[in-house]
Amino acid sequence: MPKRWPFFLFILVSFGLVVTAGLLGGVHLPNTYMPKVQHFPPVPTSISTSGDDTAAARERTVEKEDAVVPRQWYRNRVVVLTYHHVSNQSNQRYVIDPDQFARHMAFLRENDLHPISLSEFLRFVDTGVLSTDNAVLITFDDGYESYYTHAFPVLRQYQFPSVNFAIAGRLRDTAERKRENMTTPLTRQQINEMLVSGLVDIGSHTYSLHEQAASNEWGEWGPETAPVYMEDLQRLENEQEYRNRLYVDFTMSRVGLSDLVGRPVETISLPFGFFNDIVLQTAQQAGYRYVFNSNPGVVTPGVNPLKIPRFDVGSREMDTAQLHQLFTKAKNGFEGEQE
Repeated sequence: MPKRWPFFLFILVSFGLVVTAGLLGGVHLPNTYMPKVQHFPPVPTSISTSGDDTAAARERTVEKEDAVVPRQWYRNRVVVLTYHHVSNQSNQRYVIDPDQFARHMAFLRENDLHPISLSEFLRFVDTGVLSTDNAVLITFDDGYESYYTHAFPVLRQYQFPSVNFAIAGRLRDTAERKRENMTTPLTRQQINEMLVSGLVDIGSHTYSLHEQAASNEWGEWGPETAPVYMEDLQRLENEQEYRNRLYVDFTMSRVGLSDLVGRPVETISLPFGFFNDIVLQTAQQAGYRYVFNSNPGVVTPGVNPLKIPRFDVGSREMDTAQLHQLFTKAKNGFEGEQE
């Protein structure tokens, strides 16, 4: 047994050499035996791998669609619009169909025209400063009930403020107000209801000088705010009589309406748009600071507060195409003076 251990030692050493050679040979295999891997460049795909990316892209698209630049017609000016009766059952000249009136209001909204309150308008008249672009003042003459039944619901829908110049002597809460051959006026209750909305102001359209009267001995007729021919005396009233008549009427209207609305009424719209120096002087003496007429024109800084112009658009002939022409002329007429 002692003589065999060199043999076993030789076998063990030989086996170790064989294993070592095999391991070393595996490490140093030639590259020709290595499989080749092909690297492809990244290929863009229309399929998003992230839901967040898709949502973000959609949001950017929506933002671009919503980012519509408001249209600017004019700055530091006001277009004053006048309406009268809103009805489809009248043959009067100054009447507009309810649907047509609704289209007018939709036109203002769709074209970035901004109705302002009477108080904002009067501040502009006083200071010449206006923060609202494309400003519009919506006015009504006469104080008809159709303002409450047909116009106000549309104005409230758009949150458009407006002012109604009422004939104070016609405002009644009795059945008498619905007389034949007379357009039904507003009631005091209707006025109070609209005042609560904050969208309505009331001005004067005289107390009872909204009709026509004889202006001379030949039977010619004119507005009652002009000198009238006194049939019983067979002469034209003199200047003092004329001034007194105007002063009493203007004062009765202002005091009565101020009491009705609970605040001073300082605005008056003249029937038929008629005025002269005596009318304007008497209006001031009766307590009015602002007088509206019917002469067409855009209100600009420095306007005479006793000669405020307006565009009468309250007739069937005034469609939205003509309304567009009106505002286009208002824009172009002052385009070179924009500040």
